[in-house]
Amino acid sequence: MNKLLISAIAMIAMLAASIPSAQAVTATGTFNVNITLTSGCSVDTATLPTAANFTYTAFQVAAATFATSFDILCTNTLPIVSVALDSLAVTDAATNLAYTLVLGASPATGTGVAQAITVNGSMAGGQAGTCAAASCTNALSANKTRTVTVTY
Repeated sequence: MNKLLISAIAMIAMLAASIPSAQAVTATGTFNVNITLTSGCSVDTATLPTAANFTYTAFQVAAATFATSFDILCTNTLPIVSVALDSLAVTDAATNLAYTLVLGASPATGTGVAQAITVNGSMAGGQAGTCAAASCTNALSANKTRTVTVTY
């Protein structure tokens, strides 16, 4: 019986050895990731001044001035044709005071990060203006809004 038992154990061991063991098998493949980028520029409205403020006294000798800036954002290496204002010389409809605006240098290409553009304003001295009270504002003026345009 011992011989039979030993023989059976040997048979089981041989059968177990002939059964393939469960091993992890991997397979791989590849694929491309295609990207289509639409380049662009925008004016960073968070950096636009809410107002460019002049304070002026009728017939003052010196010009009234201000300086401010705003940022533009353009795709990295995108050529920038121009940054412009809709009007650089304006006579305000409410106060009848004339002023000029000058933009600082525009970048030639986008950098992918904010790029500052300066705005300088000047109102020549010696102007009378129009005001029927001790003090007036142009709060209701029809032409006080300026528009910035980035061309790329």
